[in-house]
Amino acid sequence: MPRLLVVHCPSLTREGEHGREGRALARVAAAVAHFSPAVEVVRPGICAVATRGPSRYFGGDAALARRVADAVAAVPGPAGDPLIAGVGVADGLFAATLAATAAASTGAAPVVVPPGETPAFLAPWPVAVLERPELADVLVRLGIRTLGHFAALPAPHVLARFGTDGAACHRVARGIAGEPPGFRRPSMACPASTVPASCQPGFWGGAAAAAARAGQAVARVQQLLGPEAVVVGRLHGGRSPAERARLVPWAGSGSRAGGAGDHRWGGDRRAQPPGAPWPGQVPPPAPIVVLAPVRRAELADGTGRRVAVTGRGLPSAPPARLSVDDGPWQPVVAWAGPWPADERWWSGRSRRRRARIQLVTAAGTAYLLVLEHGTWWLEGVYA
Repeated sequence: MPRLLVVHCPSLTREGEHGREGRALARVAAAVAHFSPAVEVVRPGICAVATRGPSRYFGGDAALARRVADAVAAVPGPAGDPLIAGVGVADGLFAATLAATAAASTGAAPVVVPPGETPAFLAPWPVAVLERPELADVLVRLGIRTLGHFAALPAPHVLARFGTDGAACHRVARGIAGEPPGFRRPSMACPASTVPASCQPGFWGGAAAAAARAGQAVARVQQLLGPEAVVVGRLHGGRSPAERARLVPWAGSGSRAGGAGDHRWGGDRRAQPPGAPWPGQVPPPAPIVVLAPVRRAELADGTGRRVAVTGRGLPSAPPARLSVDDGPWQPVVAWAGPWPADERWWSGRSRRRRARIQLVTAAGTAYLLVLEHGTWWLEGVYA
């Protein structure tokens, strides 16, 4: 898990009518970029940078955090007023953001969480900081009010009760994952190292003007390299994560690729909307990494026998061990599924019968496996 430094500016978390907050955050990111060019604006009012190289150069995390705090303190706020900002350092983006939030709320010196002590730092924080209102409401009604109490729950029980998203949040609370799904929302600004200062006001001050300039730039690239050289991602119907992603040629502000069909589906009349029913589709969230090509895997039960899926869509035995590419066996601590999919059942020659299963190993990594023709394949990795 990477060690990160986060700068949190509470007054910049909401973008005003004239884009002043975005421009101020760009100035903050530019100040941080003096210490490392790899600055990333992860959320409105929050930017982050990896500490590995800069900390070695400046004499440690604490020294780096103090220098960054001094540099940010000299940045004017949206209206030229003093800018309130907090600096935090920890393992993973979530913990570093909370450390910076604590520093900003108290006006104290930077908060540096020592390496390996993230679980202890997270323990007293309320479960509401996970930004999952429904999950937090259920946990509080069960008497589980802090991240420490949540982290103490058995991982298999959390997965069974709250699903994959709850399991992902549980791993964050335990300090073995850096951030919950969807934590990054860079909607207001872009990294200062990649956006020239002369362009930044337009990006945040007028969305229409920025879109027009971006469209002109992309159109020039297409004129030079051809219309197929610039593509955009589109989500459409399908059962596997790989089937749901499409790259289609960019064709204007609405991205009406080729001018055919509904632009929301990339202009392809054959494409199906994501909301259509897809029996056998694995429930969200989608894997972070979708493997292409897939990797061969072995899934065994407690006796060492290969786990199969019966004709009724049930596992032949509870999964107990996983091996990928003939690698070492990993204990399975939680699993969900299977989700059988019988495609083109009316055609004997092109019929495909598959079943997918989600599982979590003792190392805390979650996987998506698919069974086809009696062989297990690793299809995706969640974290």
